[in-house]
Amino acid sequence: MIVLGLAVKRPLYQAVCGGLLTAAILYRIPPEAILTKAAGIFTNWELLSVLISLYLITYLQRMLEARDQIKLAQQDLNGLFHNRRIHVAASSLVIGLLPSAAAMLLSRELVKQSTKGYLKPEGQAFVTTWFRHIPESTLPTYAGILLMANFSGVSLGNFMLGMIVPMLTLGALGYFPYLRRLPKDPGTPKSGSRYRDLLHLLKHLWMLFLILMLILCFKLSVTATILFILKYIFL
Repeated sequence: MIVLGLAVKRPLYQAVCGGLLTAAILYRIPPEAILTKAAGIFTNWELLSVLISLYLITYLQRMLEARDQIKLAQQDLNGLFHNRRIHVAASSLVIGLLPSAAAMLLSRELVKQSTKGYLKPEGQAFVTTWFRHIPESTLPTYAGILLMANFSGVSLGNFMLGMIVPMLTLGALGYFPYLRRLPKDPGTPKSGSRYRDLLHLLKHLWMLFLILMLILCFKLSVTATILFILKYIFL
């Protein structure tokens, strides 16, 4: 039902509501059970934290856009690699280090600007999603990797080494159908100093790198990390 709703150009929330209503009718779920589950979203911290992190990262995205940090970071990546294909993949991979689904909002803007006129919206969505999720299969910033290491007894170091070939394979699978369509030339003059571009990239995206450091070193949640940055650095 959700797919059907999207196929007839209905907004996502309407398609999801239609799917939920259809499931409730087919499985004869009583209304009180539906209301109980819906209310549980606001009493279950794990579910609520996902919603809060979505809004916080959206706010962070708007802040970066208002200060032209995303646009400047795009220029830094162009100067650093001078290759549109690498820039698109790298921007999604870097932002994919953030263990939150809402982080896709940030990589979407970088990919959209670099592929405009070359990829259709569905192609842009594929590239953003595909390359952003490659780190999720390997890095210990994601709960699934930590659970796997705990259950299997495999050390994180050995696991990450073993994932090098699969990660390269995933990169190739995303490169050939879409990235190869992009011209290598980013349409900008070559940089006079890649070292300077790297410093500028760190300057423009330091908030993201700080979030990663706090998550990795202090085991903070995405929600707590962004709240800390907004409160003690910007507000």
